[in-house]
Amino acid sequence: MARKLSHKKAFRAKPGFSRQDVKTRVMQVLKHQKQEPIGIHALEVKVQLKHDERREFYDLLEQMQKSGELWRRRNSVVLSKNQGLIQAQIVTLNEKFGFARPFVEGELPADKAQDIFLPGRFMLGAMPGDTVMLRVEPKKGKAEEGENREGAVVQILKENDAPFTGVVVRQPDGYYLRPDRLARFLLEIEKGQLHGAKDGDKVLVKITHRGDSHFAHKVSVVNTFGSAQLAQVCCQAVLANYNARTEFDEATLLEAQKIAERGIPISELSERMDLTDMDIFTIDSSDSKDLDDAVSLEEDEEHFFLGVHIADVSHYVRQGSPLDLEAYRRGTSVYYADQVIPMLPKELSNGICSLNPDEVRLTFSALITLKKSGEIEGFRFVKSYIRSRVKGVYSEINQILDNTAPQEIVEKYKQLIPQIQLMQKLAHILRKRRFDRGAMNISSNESKFIIENGKIKDIVPRLGGESERMIEEFMLTANEAAATLAMEQEMPFVYRVHEQPPVIKVNLLHNLLTKLGVPAEKLLQNPQPKDFANILESVRGTELEPAVNGQLLRTMSKAIYSERNIGHFGLVLENYAHFTSPIRRYPDLTIHRILTSYLNGMPKDKLKKRYGSFVPGASKNSSQMEVNAMNIERDCEACYKAEYMSGYIGEQFEGRITGVAAYGFYVELANSVEGMVSVHDLPMGEYVLEEGIELKEARSGVVYRIGQQVRVQVASVDVSAGQVNFVLAD
Repeated sequence: MARKLSHKKAFRAKPGFSRQDVKTRVMQVLKHQKQEPIGIHALEVKVQLKHDERREFYDLLEQMQKSGELWRRRNSVVLSKNQGLIQAQIVTLNEKFGFARPFVEGELPADKAQDIFLPGRFMLGAMPGDTVMLRVEPKKGKAEEGENREGAVVQILKENDAPFTGVVVRQPDGYYLRPDRLARFLLEIEKGQLHGAKDGDKVLVKITHRGDSHFAHKVSVVNTFGSAQLAQVCCQAVLANYNARTEFDEATLLEAQKIAERGIPISELSERMDLTDMDIFTIDSSDSKDLDDAVSLEEDEEHFFLGVHIADVSHYVRQGSPLDLEAYRRGTSVYYADQVIPMLPKELSNGICSLNPDEVRLTFSALITLKKSGEIEGFRFVKSYIRSRVKGVYSEINQILDNTAPQEIVEKYKQLIPQIQLMQKLAHILRKRRFDRGAMNISSNESKFIIENGKIKDIVPRLGGESERMIEEFMLTANEAAATLAMEQEMPFVYRVHEQPPVIKVNLLHNLLTKLGVPAEKLLQNPQPKDFANILESVRGTELEPAVNGQLLRTMSKAIYSERNIGHFGLVLENYAHFTSPIRRYPDLTIHRILTSYLNGMPKDKLKKRYGSFVPGASKNSSQMEVNAMNIERDCEACYKAEYMSGYIGEQFEGRITGVAAYGFYVELANSVEGMVSVHDLPMGEYVLEEGIELKEARSGVVYRIGQQVRVQVASVDVSAGQVNFVLAD
């Protein structure tokens, strides 16, 4: 007869239990508990905790709580997933509510479609950037777009302690901060923590005290930029907000200086293709200093022979060097107003790497053979060296092409004029071929800022001509060839990809176009680029063109960098990458390195071993840095536009309605400045938003519709916020 064991001995005798680590035993008990919290003392008993395991046990609970794996309420704990809790990040905060974006496989998605609405009273004082644990349930009542779920913060897992910017506001009871982006309500500045800042100054602050609610938080000033009504000052704050790297460290500058001083040794030229006898030249804007691409073109009876010659930056910027690490962190050069924050120091970007005229420069050349139809027949990538014939200027070459160039410009380009005319011919063929395959001809309303002594003097349209379109086509061709080579040789690579637009956005576009009377039925059945292109052409030259153009841009997915080649929807290309600007874009520099290793005979397995794990991280980082650069450009230009319009308070302008909302409508002027007409400033009445395309006054029937031309008067501006407010002219 078998001997019976006591309850305690039987429990210990379970196979392997006593030998399992603390976390394994804790997880077994918590999984068994399912949704039922368990007291911490009861958990100690159930996991048969030994005396020397107590510290490990409590450290484990604290770690699991901080990571969000465990939810603790008073002295009880439960697995977060068993309670239906999810991790998210606070992305938007208003005075009475906020939004949180759930993590997906540990990553924060860019799409806001799954954002969760959070009533302010259920946020526990969580701020944007905080990682939180949420309890989520369907939103009560009628949900607005994007508000299909409502949640409550049950725990703040990680506080965002990054500094942020705002404007100092003096109140009767002290000084407060009006944040630029982080929140839309005033935060108290702790007494004695102004550090010299004054009412109306733009400042950088950090949270020094967190209360139980948003209004109990307090901040301290860490940097003062100056008056918030100066665009130049506001741009400094914008750069700080995005953590832009505006200075190079000593190691990076020293390396750049040594490279510039070393120059180009004769020995380096012996292994390269000598192209100095060819008529190669650059074409850029008149004020460009970082000339990273040059072109050449010849033809015979059956072919065009296009040469796209790119500065060989990878020869100088070696992987893992201080220069490379700094370029990786920056990801891209940042251009805003009349300023540039370069990816590389000027010793390289404006010096040894810049394809300056009459100077020998190391290049990476794409030699492309095209049929007379514009189809790529073949290509070859070679390490080369060139001597540019001239620094071509867009405006000058445009004058040559339209036969308006004065004699001195004709003389400057005399040797190159036949080639320039041949380039125009090929560019027309390539452009037609691109649009024939369905690429979209989206117009952009870009501006050039005329700034003197830090103050804006004028805003003029940035007009593109024949030579700009010519260079665009040649760069697209070289980029396609580079990506095609990578696909053929199965290299690890950084592709430039563009997904098909999300169905929900396409449906919204279809609804808007239908209400505007623009036929858009094809958008409901697996729309192709050609369908979007046809819509644009159908409104070309009409009052609806700006609004449809803008809405279509908002519908499109954002092009990104990726190690996976899924093609480029907007360009209608199976293979595309960025090869042509390694001075100012890190992805181009990366693929130059990969192509160099390939040309040097590195086998496929070694290519994958060397670059396979690097490419995904570089792609992701470059995509994020590109977004930051675009945001900096947008925010700074908005400040300069507001500063410019501050000189026109009370004056009237013609404009066109580009968007409508329940609170008013947006009007864009010919100089690209956009401002808002508030519904509160319209003639008295009851205004209703009709089908997302117009504001209608119920009794009089007066309508303000997308695309409609209106005359407005500048009522006020806020330079700090980059806002312009209009009222209707009398």
